[in-house]
Amino acid sequence: MERSLVISVSARPGCYRHIQISENATLFKLHEAIVESFDFIDDHMHAFFMNNHAWDSSDEYLSPGGDLDDTRGFTDKVKLINFHIKKNDRFLNIFDFGDEWRFRLKVLRVIDDITKIFVILKSVGEPIQYGYDDDDEDGDEND
Repeated sequence: MERSLVISVSARPGCYRHIQISENATLFKLHEAIVESFDFIDDHMHAFFMNNHAWDSSDEYLSPGGDLDDTRGFTDKVKLINFHIKKNDRFLNIFDFGDEWRFRLKVLRVIDDITKIFVILKSVGEPIQYGYDDDDEDGDEND
């Protein structure tokens, strides 16, 4: 039977999502679920570090079109099932290498269920992808 994962994705303390996704989904699909669940614009590169250590190229998977010299593969080619993920496993998704959004992932449950498209089960907190100073109402930093 096909299984699904329920993953807690934390953007920062007090700001997280619980996402249910098929273990047959690619890392790329998981990244899309993460970005969409936080209502971010997916306009930058991303990487997964399956050993939960940022910038460790020994277990790094990079967004398509990236530099494969230091990675194991592209996120659109690797499925979650390949990692034999179990409850309490932790890994990291870094998005936007300039701002370096670090999404910390923890597997809450592995369930015997088919999940065709990802589901956001819980949403707490609202991060701002492109925030501006309160003093700068229109966002123009060059006044």
